This record gives sequence, C-alpha cells and structure tokens, in this order.
Amino acid sequence: MSAAKAAQHAATDDGGAIVKGFKLMRIPLAAGSPVARSLLVKRHEGRTPEEQALNGRTLFVTHLDNFVTETQLSRTFSAAFGPVEKVVLKSVEKKAPKAELRADHVHVYVNFARVVFSEAASMEKALAAASGRIAGAAVLPLPPSELKERLKTGRTLYRDAAELKREVDAWMAKYDQDEDEKKKLARQSAVVDDDGFTKVVSGTTRTADGFAIRAAKRPSLKTGAFAEPLAGTVEQKFGKKKKKKNKEFVDFYRFQQRENKRQEIVDHRKRKSEDEEKVYRLKKKAKVRTAAFNAKPTKK
Repeated sequence: MSAAKAAQHAATDDGGAIVKGFKLMRIPLAAGSPVARSLLVKRHEGRTPEEQALNGRTLFVTHLDNFVTETQLSRTFSAAFGPVEKVVLKSVEKKAPKAELRADHVHVYVNFARVVFSEAASMEKALAAASGRIAGAAVLPLPPSELKERLKTGRTLYRDAAELKREVDAWMAKYDQDEDEKKKLARQSAVVDDDGFTKVVSGTTRTADGFAIRAAKRPSLKTGAFAEPLAGTVEQKFGKKKKKKNKEFVDFYRFQQRENKRQEIVDHRKRKSEDEEKVYRLKKKAKVRTAAFNAKPTKK
C-alpha cells in the first residue's frame, strides 16, 4: 500500500484527521472526475484580536501548489460550502530538506491560505467535507499548461515570419534598384569631352567600346610633398604607441650568475682541450715544426 493510500485510509477511519489536527480534503479537478487535488484543512486559531474575532468563520488551508490563486480558492469554496468573505494566500520560503538541494540553491516554498466565510455554518460544512473522500460539491481545476503559456509568450516576442519575409524582400528589391541606378549614372558620367578624353570617376569607368578605366588611388598626406606631418595633428602630439618587447634577464638572480660563470669555465676548458688536441695532431703530421715539440699533453 502506497503512502498516499495509507494516508487516505487513515483519514477516512479517523474522521479525516491526519496529523496535528489537519483533515484531508480531496477536491476533484472536474465534476465527476476521480482525479482530485489534496488539501489539508483545519479550524484557524488566530493570534491577534482581529483574527480571533474571525475564528468561528476562518478555515486554514495548506498543502497548496504554486499555481493556486486567491480567486480560484474563493470561487471553489463559495460554490461548494457557502459565501466567502475573503481569502488571504501566503507563501513562505524554507530551506531544502537535503544538503545537495541546498548546494544547488533549490528553494522550497510552503503555501497556505486563510478562507474567511461569511457564516460559521459554511466553515463547519467545509470541515465536514474533509473526510478523506472526494468532495463532489467542489471543483478545483488545474492551472493552464506551463508549456502553452511559454509558447504563447514566445509567439508575442517575434514578428510573423511571412510578414517579415515580405518586408525583407521589398527592402532587398529597393536596394538592388538603387544599385542599378548608381551604375547607370556612373556609365552616363563617362562622357567624352571636346578634346577626346573620357571623364573618369572614382572606381571603374567603362567607355562606349567596353574598355575599363580604373581610377588612381588618391595619395595619402604622408607621401611626396606632404611627407612632413602637419602641426597640431593627433599623430604628432601623441604618436603611435610602440609595443614593449619582453626582455629576459638571464643574470638577474645570483644563482643565474653562478651558473653563467660555471658554464664559462667549462666552455673555456673545453676550447683549450680542443686547441691542444688540434696542435698535437698538426705536430704529429709534421705540418708544424717547433723547437718545443713534446709528447701529447695530458688533459686537465
């Protein structure tokens, strides 16, 4: 037997009471539906004088989901048990029961409501209906689908695809027409003057016989007679920033200096030994004759 069925049987056997004075009220989703939403209800005990004055007409309701509204509760209880004066719905945030949920910043909310009836008999009628069985007189439908709400919101964020396509096509057609007009004007401007020269515009100009003439690029101010910078220019005042080269100091630390000296001594001894070996070979081949010819020097 599942926990829900066990709680239902316990509530049925004990007049609807489950725990701490709460009773189980099962309200169907639709008239005659076997699927119901389970609420926990009890008589409200006010703490302030204003709330204590309404104790006989106030029903405390908990185990509510996050989609229930005050309007839904007022409509449901007034249609099933009697006129409702007001409904006060509150939500309290609590820590998640498990450490891994708290680590993932999971928030747990407990929703409860106080339903104030116009007459005390209406509250007693509601408590009598909380017997663990489905209360056929009340109906509490499910909220609208979250997926449908998101799709509805998403449709309002974007324009209609067909309308946007027509607008883009019209803009592209106008752009192509403007470009054709520019090319036409450029061809018309390539006229021949009285001296037989063809007027050249910026870009490429085509003559009547199909010959293409490309316009020369205008020289910058830093070439020819304009090589010297003008006084007061930005480059003269600030100049171009040069990137700093990363310099590596090989003898910055003392251990580097000692290592460099040791390496110099080793290199010097190696070169000296190579030189002595070379001189010995030359002497041996009788290519070099000196008075100081001795045996092969010993290595140090």
